[in-house]
Amino acid sequence: MFEETTPIRNDFFLKLASEADMPTALSAFYRQDTETTVDDETGEETVTNVGDPYMVKQTADYAIDILGIISKPTGNILTDAEGNEYPEQAPIDGWHINIRLLNDTLREVTEAIDLTNGTSPVTPSRVWL
Repeated sequence: MFEETTPIRNDFFLKLASEADMPTALSAFYRQDTETTVDDETGEETVTNVGDPYMVKQTADYAIDILGIISKPTGNILTDAEGNEYPEQAPIDGWHINIRLLNDTLREVTEAIDLTNGTSPVTPSRVWL
């Protein structure tokens, strides 16, 4: 008899309160450029941050898809100026981000983020191909 195992997840659906929460919640995916200077007299090196931290959306280890604010149909049908009908949309609370892990390098970090910010959409708005 074979024992059932749960497949390892590679796709994570995250929801933050707002876009402003990204640098804190996703800090492992941000980089900071630095500049090193050497004191001519002492030979001591000083490393200084240059510019603002920035998100690296794709590496050999992962890919990030920022969806931002997403909407869902309300069930109401609206009509535009030309008489065309379309479903009314309403925003879903939060700032949405998908992460796909390509290997296990950042698995622990991503799974920790998923514990506090993960969602399990039945039908995701956007998926990886």
